[in-house]
Amino acid sequence: MAAPKRQANVWDGSKMFLAGGAAGAIARTATAPLDRIKLLFQVQAVASSGTSANAYTGVGQAAAKIFREEGFLAFWKGNGVNIIRIFPYSAAQLAANDSYKRLLADDHGELTVPRRLLAGACAGMTATALTHPLDTVRLRLALPNHPYKGAIDAASSMVRTEGVKSFYKGLAPTLVGIAPYAALNFASYDLLKKTVYHGER
Repeated sequence: MAAPKRQANVWDGSKMFLAGGAAGAIARTATAPLDRIKLLFQVQAVASSGTSANAYTGVGQAAAKIFREEGFLAFWKGNGVNIIRIFPYSAAQLAANDSYKRLLADDHGELTVPRRLLAGACAGMTATALTHPLDTVRLRLALPNHPYKGAIDAASSMVRTEGVKSFYKGLAPTLVGIAPYAALNFASYDLLKKTVYHGER
């Protein structure tokens, strides 16, 4: 009986991995234009961003400027790398949350709210740490007037000129930021599901 149960758990985990990755890829692609506009607002004051400090003044103005100067597809600059990143990120986050919940559950399989929050926070940080290098490359490609020919060129250039550690720039504050978000996200989802369905899977 143990072997079929293990096989069923593996199959369930694989389906969760694929479903989570696909959902994340679809969501990111749909919101990529807004994500790029947000990024441009965040970096426009930086000298190395390739734009002036007051180039973008509003969402509508930024969208019109991108469309006029770079074309329609420019709204999805860096989205290919984002999909490559978000697929394992979403999948790893869901799978990790499931694993951490099993690890933190008591002998009866129950979880307290603090333990649910801890499982969610750890899941978010695990997925973020695994995919941070891809996120760094994505951000470089989303900048206007970047010197890279593509993701591979950007990655090799970073290794050559800045070293491997450049892939992990900003990881610590990113982990600090994702922990409470993931904790509340997963814990609230689990508790709401338990309340609505009067039980837990």
